[in-house]
Amino acid sequence: MRRQHLRRLPTSSFHLPGRSQLLKDRKGNSMPELRSIYTDGSYLELNKTWHQEDSPYKAKLVSTAISRNKLNFTSCADIGCGAGLVTELLAKEFPTSSFEGYELSEDAKEFWKNRQSSDNLTFKIANIFDSQERFDLVVCLDVFEHVEDYFGFLRNLRAKGKWFVFNIPLDMNVMKILTPGIRFAREEVGHLHYFNQYTALRTLEDTGYRIHDSYLSSGFTSTMPRNIRQAAILPIRLLASIFGKNFTSRVFGGVSLVVTASAD
Repeated sequence: MRRQHLRRLPTSSFHLPGRSQLLKDRKGNSMPELRSIYTDGSYLELNKTWHQEDSPYKAKLVSTAISRNKLNFTSCADIGCGAGLVTELLAKEFPTSSFEGYELSEDAKEFWKNRQSSDNLTFKIANIFDSQERFDLVVCLDVFEHVEDYFGFLRNLRAKGKWFVFNIPLDMNVMKILTPGIRFAREEVGHLHYFNQYTALRTLEDTGYRIHDSYLSSGFTSTMPRNIRQAAILPIRLLASIFGKNFTSRVFGGVSLVVTASAD
């Protein structure tokens, strides 16, 4: 299958080539874009299930963060909800809270037909920054590594919630640097920025968030390999995990950082 390359285009609107495309600047002016593999059909071509198989694991990351920090909330927005299964699972787990999934990809919207109807669950093809709502909790899973101006995105996002749960893939590791791993992250899933634990936390702090909690999560112990590359490295990652998640994230990858933060 021919890989799709991200490239800069001479256009005025801002695209988030991640779980959604979202934002304008604080004055409402459009911002420069990169071509979004999430809105031109390329991502769906490469990922037929929109990674729904990872959704129970991702939902568990959020519920664990909520439990660890004893968060009380009645409203939650899932930014760039994609196929919507994470949002649906959270709505079932927290039936007294309302959940809104925000997405701009028409391809992702097609998966919503498979979601179970619930009084506390809605999905929208909409830009959350066009909404006047402010939520008790904002879920932002695997998002800002896709955003060209991720500092601007995060600063603007602070106004949309009280509490935030982020999941940030830690792509900056020895294995991805020494192999074509960074190229695959960019071409196949649209990652534009590559973090380690330090830079992810500092990014949130530098954009005005107060960090209350963070923990490392090894996705490879909870989800099936997506391709032959992940299957080949799995035994090595499992062996490396004996030395701890911090070591594994720095050397062999497959680890993400889950952060609970507040807007002030």
